[in-house]
Amino acid sequence: MPLQLSIADPSDLDALTACQFTAFYPQEAFHDVIWPGPPTPENLAKCKARQQAWMKADGHSTYLKITDTHTGAIVAGAKWCIYEEEPERPERIMVDWYGEEGSAERAFGQELLDEFHRRRVERMKGPHCLLDLCFCSPTHQHRGAGTQLVQWGTRKADEMGVQAFVEGTLTGRRLYEENGFVVTEDVKLKEEAWAEKGRIEYLFMHRPAETTATEMVAT
Repeated sequence: MPLQLSIADPSDLDALTACQFTAFYPQEAFHDVIWPGPPTPENLAKCKARQQAWMKADGHSTYLKITDTHTGAIVAGAKWCIYEEEPERPERIMVDWYGEEGSAERAFGQELLDEFHRRRVERMKGPHCLLDLCFCSPTHQHRGAGTQLVQWGTRKADEMGVQAFVEGTLTGRRLYEENGFVVTEDVKLKEEAWAEKGRIEYLFMHRPAETTATEMVAT
């Protein structure tokens, strides 16, 4: 049955949050640091509250949803950040949602997020588009939902003439490469001190700004 892309609003967050955990938990260890599981009602509510706060406060973000038009269910979603000017990112984001204050878990989460955020600050310069989150229910994969979500933002980037970024999972690599992203770093964030936590890995991917015919003639 057809899948329909549309802009999500706060009333969609319960369904989007449930779908997000279905897509990532428990196989994506880094997701479990940013969005702690398991997907209990309490953890889903915490995730929803954080997303709701960002949706309300962040004027750069657009949340998308993919709906199965036969069932009416939300089966995929994404968050694109559209920056017409270089954003003023904070030097550090404090991890206050993972583990107890002063615990080894909190230290682990802070170390990972410091490394993750540092790459954003150092590399995402100037106007750009960032695919901050993209997920699809496993039972609805290979139906084109991911392509719709990714291409919504790459079209924006092309219209603006700017570069785009995504920090992708290993399983998402093919989708992103098919839409013009290239891997600039295979990031492995597992330190020896945290060996028992398992592998934390993602792909830092970049999509260059599209060069128009007019720009090519001018150069």
